Amino acid sequence: MIPPPRSQSLLEKKSMKIAVLGTGKVGTALGTRLAAAGHHVVHGSRTRAGERGILTQREAVASSDVVVTAIPGTDVLSTLEDIGDDVLDAKIVLDPSAAFTPQMTMAYPGDSVGQQIQTRFPRARVVKTLNTMNFTVMVDPLASVPQATAFVSGDDAQAKTVVTGLLADLGWPHDSVLDLGGINTALATEHAAPLFFATVRSLGTATFNISISRHPSGQPR
Repeated sequence: MIPPPRSQSLLEKKSMKIAVLGTGKVGTALGTRLAAAGHHVVHGSRTRAGERGILTQREAVASSDVVVTAIPGTDVLSTLEDIGDDVLDAKIVLDPSAAFTPQMTMAYPGDSVGQQIQTRFPRARVVKTLNTMNFTVMVDPLASVPQATAFVSGDDAQAKTVVTGLLADLGWPHDSVLDLGGINTALATEHAAPLFFATVRSLGTATFNISISRHPSGQPR
């Protein structure tokens, strides 16, 4: 008797099915770069479904391995609730979102979008990353900011490994990716937003990123 084929794990896949929620600058930039790296990318939208290459958000997520929440942080939870627990299930959720009030202050003081997703959808495997930078740096880190750091937060080790692989596809060297630990650490990077905007005002550009400079020995001084 021939054994049934073994299902391929996400860690073994060179090409993944990725649903990008959002068709703005962030979603377009991430989707274009990930597709160029060989992944099957579909975009989900509440308002543009039916246009060429754009599905409803529920359709996009249903066919995906990884979900990218490239939408405003204040819309993420309600969007995922509309999609439904049954569709989201245990998928990897890569969350690069930031949540602000109309006055550009923190929408969730003392909390983070990443933590909210993980609490509301405990089966989902949430990974927070790319939320400390402009979209141009997300997809071209070496050309834009040679010493940029991409922070990663999440409770699921396999999900973080998959996301780190996607970061590599976006151009992030392994040494530029810093795993901060569990999803609770997303609070720290999401609350770096006031520093980001203060720096934009000071420099007159958003083409920069936070960079962690380490001692050459790798040991505390």
